[in-house]
Amino acid sequence: MRLFVKVITAVVAILSVSNSLFGQSGEFGLFLGGSYYNGEFNPSKHIVSVIKPAGGIFYDAHINARYTFRTIATVGELFGSDDMFDTGLNNFRDLEFKARVIDLSGMIMFNFINFGNSFTEKPYTPYIFAGLSIFNVNPEITSLNSDSASTAFPKQTGSSNLTSIAFPFGAGFKAIFGNLTLGLEWSFRKTFTDKVDGLENQYDTGNVNGDPIQYNQPQGFQQGMFNTNDWYSFIGFTLSYRPSKEKNACPSMD
Repeated sequence: MRLFVKVITAVVAILSVSNSLFGQSGEFGLFLGGSYYNGEFNPSKHIVSVIKPAGGIFYDAHINARYTFRTIATVGELFGSDDMFDTGLNNFRDLEFKARVIDLSGMIMFNFINFGNSFTEKPYTPYIFAGLSIFNVNPEITSLNSDSASTAFPKQTGSSNLTSIAFPFGAGFKAIFGNLTLGLEWSFRKTFTDKVDGLENQYDTGNVNGDPIQYNQPQGFQQGMFNTNDWYSFIGFTLSYRPSKEKNACPSMD
């Protein structure tokens, strides 16, 4: 609950700064879609079989027809499982994780076409964006019920909490319908940590006596990847309210 209050407070503060910096030209909106994770538990799959629900609120402060500053707070779920891949390390670990992620981002968006609702602008455009994120995750790890888990030392469970930064970037397409702007976008978060999934690089407990137990996870053996960091992503629709803008008058009628 305290974390939620801090996130809302931060969102309000950033929206106030955005409005002061860029004036009244902007729009509030909602994001609705999904989130997913890439890392040791999911090294290659995107969207299909790994996506979980996500939603958020945002404010787009329009700098001009090409540039927008967006502040967005997003909440989603992350999931990964060794059961999705049939490799040696996945079978050896036999774990899965789930987590709630809270993401607060500030991003600069670039429209490929002059975007707006005047005669000199188009009511649609593809766009790209990049910025900086602060996020919090609470990964929970549990052992699966496969044969390897039953023959190993007692099933592994654990939870942790992490707050860190990430580099968000992505692309999308948006269009104006009256006073509403509807968009579809896909964003990625490159983190600078390998602990989004709560997985350690090495086992810190296990077969310290050297007993020859099949699939046992001995202390000091590899559990995660040493030289890679985790990623998470959001994909979905945006819907925002865009105040009417008076059409440019025809010069001949002035």
